[in-house]
Amino acid sequence: MVAQRLKLANQIAQLKSRLKLPVTDEVREQKVLSRIRKKAAELRIDRDMAESLIRYLMAWSVGKQRERIESPSVWSRINQVFENYPAQLEVVKFLLKHGLHVGDDENIYCEEIKIPFTQIARHIGVDRRTVEMTAKKILEDPQLKNIFQNLESTAFLRRVARELNLGVIEIIPDDAAKPGIVKSVAEVVSNAGISIRQVVTDDPHLSTAPKLTVITECPVKGEVIDALKKIPHIRSIIVY
Repeated sequence: MVAQRLKLANQIAQLKSRLKLPVTDEVREQKVLSRIRKKAAELRIDRDMAESLIRYLMAWSVGKQRERIESPSVWSRINQVFENYPAQLEVVKFLLKHGLHVGDDENIYCEEIKIPFTQIARHIGVDRRTVEMTAKKILEDPQLKNIFQNLESTAFLRRVARELNLGVIEIIPDDAAKPGIVKSVAEVVSNAGISIRQVVTDDPHLSTAPKLTVITECPVKGEVIDALKKIPHIRSIIVY
């Protein structure tokens, strides 16, 4: 059902674009959330968890629609170059997500370590030739070449936070492009006397459902979560 919902996001984007409708519909969203809360109560599952789950799916759907309807200049160029090559577009997204860059020799690197095409192809679910052709096509386009030759990888502590006794706060905003969200979250955490070890924000132009991830020196408590929920323009908060 989740996979079906995400596929429908593209069809919804086409419809909204043709009818010139806005990407978001607050009235409709509130009706969906109200129905989810009632259904959660009927099924005797935690309503906050159910609401967070549906908010995340809604954010992802909106992101897919914005990617198609309000595509920024970089993505416009990427979509133009790879419009008829969906498998190659998946390779492009993989490179961006992991900060892998394309060298002058048409190979793909993590820093100075060459990543075999076969390994990338197997992970994405495409053939080796698709990865090779994607790298070639990137280097043939001056704008994309400048971007993909300067990508950098970085360590992200989210998945090892529990082993390091750190806390994780994941925040999905209504609109990741709105200024001040990082500042507001940092102030709440700081006022609670908790140090921040790492802050990672997904680029709203490159991620379908951009998140703000804050790694703290220790897991946060209920009062911090309550304070975070009061920050404007936050769609969902996940803490672990």
